[in-house]
Amino acid sequence: MNLETPAQRLDKAVALSRVMLRTAELGDWNELGKLELERAACLARIPSDQNYAVGLREVLLLNEEITRCALISRDAAADAWTHRLRALRGANAYLDTARG
Repeated sequence: MNLETPAQRLDKAVALSRVMLRTAELGDWNELGKLELERAACLARIPSDQNYAVGLREVLLLNEEITRCALISRDAAADAWTHRLRALRGANAYLDTARG
């Protein structure tokens, strides 16, 4: 039986959001996904009430930073993929030329 109050669940969601941000900064996307599921369960049980607006606002701000980390990581992965693809094309061109 879960005896947590909405305020306790919100505090837990804020704490999880902070951990999620550190996890995103480290690039541990698998762990981030697990934490997101846990946080979502906390947030789903918080009433839409003015009493929780400050905590929910903090969760949203932290989530924006997590999203920023994800976008940076995505862009870095895309750049690395593009670089590898160009290197592969260059190597193939060289081999085609060397084979005559």
